[in-house]
Amino acid sequence: MYVNAGYADWELIVQTAFHFALSVLAIACPCALGLATPTAVMVATGVGAKLGLLIKGAEPLENAHKVKTVIFDKTGTITRGSATVAKLSLLTGSANTLAIVRWCSAALGGQSGLTCVSFVAAPGCGLRARLRPQGGGQPTNLVNFNNLPRSGTSFVVEGVPVEVVPPGRDAALSSAQAAARLHSLIPTDSPASGEEVEQVVLIGNREWMSRNGVTVPRRVQEAMQQDEELGRTAVLAAINDQLVCTIGVADEVKPEAHLAVYCLKKMGLQVCLLTGDNRKTAVAIARQVGINKVYAEVLPSHKVAKIQKLQEEGQKVAMVGDGVNDSPALAQADVGIAIASGTDVAVEAADLVLMRNDLLDVVACLELSRTTVRRVRLNFLFASVYNLLGIPLASGAFAMFGLQLQPWMASAAMAMSSVSVVCSSLLLKTFKKPTLEQLRTSEYLQSIHLEELDSVSVHRGLDERIDPSERGASPLAK
Repeated sequence: MYVNAGYADWELIVQTAFHFALSVLAIACPCALGLATPTAVMVATGVGAKLGLLIKGAEPLENAHKVKTVIFDKTGTITRGSATVAKLSLLTGSANTLAIVRWCSAALGGQSGLTCVSFVAAPGCGLRARLRPQGGGQPTNLVNFNNLPRSGTSFVVEGVPVEVVPPGRDAALSSAQAAARLHSLIPTDSPASGEEVEQVVLIGNREWMSRNGVTVPRRVQEAMQQDEELGRTAVLAAINDQLVCTIGVADEVKPEAHLAVYCLKKMGLQVCLLTGDNRKTAVAIARQVGINKVYAEVLPSHKVAKIQKLQEEGQKVAMVGDGVNDSPALAQADVGIAIASGTDVAVEAADLVLMRNDLLDVVACLELSRTTVRRVRLNFLFASVYNLLGIPLASGAFAMFGLQLQPWMASAAMAMSSVSVVCSSLLLKTFKKPTLEQLRTSEYLQSIHLEELDSVSVHRGLDERIDPSERGASPLAK
């Protein structure tokens, strides 16, 4: 192109070399490569915020697509977290049952007139309170209640079914000494003027009762197992080291939990339930939502150890929780997902926050991550194609065929590569969170009626051995 310009040969060589060098310098600028990841992450973060998915930076968004195991907490995550008393079992034997009912009904009505002198609570176990009564309350109306109910009868207090547990052959429930102690704990008559007797109240699980020296009889264990097999949390109550009742606390499973677990499994992920609750209650909840691997009776510190062990096996773990006891596990997991309605500590420790209390957003988080990573890879492809084709062309490799780029053309091509990468990233704005109707496919509806869970493997604490009593297959709860 400089042949007829009157230049010497060495001048032509220098000018041609400078021309090609300038074109290569312009088109080889790595702007597109540098924009490939940050633009996609920025758009994806904004899209997630609009969908109610708060993403704290690029790292959790990029790590989420590598997740192979998703671990759910139970209370407040799989379940609604609003516990209600579903059943009350009185452990009075031949004691004055009416005295117990009067005390319970007065407490339910907010008329117990008790003053708390001291209070101690152990997370995951129970509480111990020292109470000082200051006058009895009036009992509320009872339904199906006899003045002298016998063992095995039932009635209703404030809408809560109450059952009198028969003692059977259990001497701990039928002895006259137990009856006398209970009668002295909760007298039927009003206390004498000025009389105040402090009472120690224990409320908690079996381990808490054992720590405080309270023996749980066999018949009481059976009553608790009946509640746990229905997915309830069985809580024991004792006054002055004497068992009074068991309380069956029910926590309703979220309606979308089963569908969320189904979608995660369909994505090829392993789903586990990690809870500090009793193993029978945990298994009952797991069967309702379709989870076939359960870690029950796990302490908060053990949750962290369990996640560490999975990570040592090479698995990328996502933890979904909402409580204070979940925060160490959320921080340890590769991707910690917290529910915004949970505690502030959990939200702070998590990498992703679900602004809506909807487990289907967990599926949306993972889908958004996978879509973003695919878009980043496509951006790198665009940028690489520009360089692979543009640099040889700008360097004059095809000049003998009459194909060469002017420096301004190389600059325009470089700018176009950046524009193409940005436009490709902006296409992430078209991402839509799958709706409930889209996820409830005919395949899913058919699986509800036909699928049976594989044997549910239950592990207690950090023990990797499977509880043989829970290995049998069970039909998937509707």
